[in-house]
Amino acid sequence: MLFRYGLKSKYDIIIKEAQTEAEVIKKNKLLEVKEKFLNKKADLEKEVALRNQKIQQAENKLKQRELMLNQKQEEVQRKRTEADQRISRSSNCHHRQEKG
Repeated sequence: MLFRYGLKSKYDIIIKEAQTEAEVIKKNKLLEVKEKFLNKKADLEKEVALRNQKIQQAENKLKQRELMLNQKQEEVQRKRTEADQRISRSSNCHHRQEKG
């Protein structure tokens, strides 16, 4: 009976040690997975930030181009208005000369 108790006790110790070791292995694996996940997440966040930066640069470039085109359009419109005014003045002077 003592022999049986000794074997049972040894068996329990071996099982407990195996369970403890399994828990340690499990925790280590979980930490590895978490670390890989966090690294991947950080990489993806960098990629997204870089894409957002490129998009922002493209938007800024388009805004500058739009502003430049608007300025050119305003300049063309101003020149048209001036030309129309000159033509109108010239036409008025011409009519006055014909009448006078």
